[in-house]
Amino acid sequence: MKNPSLPVRVLPWLCLLGSIAPLAAAPGGFRFPGGEVESGREAFIALNCLQCHTVAKTELPDPKSPRRIELNLAGQVRFVKRYEDLVVAITNPRHVVTEQYRAILTGAEASGGIEPVMPDLTRDMSARQLMDLTAFLDAAFRASHETYDK
Repeated sequence: MKNPSLPVRVLPWLCLLGSIAPLAAAPGGFRFPGGEVESGREAFIALNCLQCHTVAKTELPDPKSPRRIELNLAGQVRFVKRYEDLVVAITNPRHVVTEQYRAILTGAEASGGIEPVMPDLTRDMSARQLMDLTAFLDAAFRASHETYDK
């Protein structure tokens, strides 16, 4: 099947963002309407997030090829402290590059081994996958940290 044109691919995202914009101003902050944890785990695997990430207190299969790096999500609350931060980290991962990540990349970048930051998954991820992935990671952060989203 032929890939849909740009307007067809962007329309679901615009509809989703339009439906959640009023929620951002609501007490308690922004939340996607829905999202299933198990489907989010499946999206995490399907989108190949496990190529670089593990998730605290979560059993996941090994990646198909050796990990380039291993960044444990929900292992420590450093940059993602709220649900909104989680959405930004998924949709715009370039907003924060940790010193640990920068140190790992220095040698590899010099030899042209790996890309400097997480790929832009918004080009390949459906709106449903985004909602489910956010639900999955939100549950992992809540299970690991009492102060998350407080």
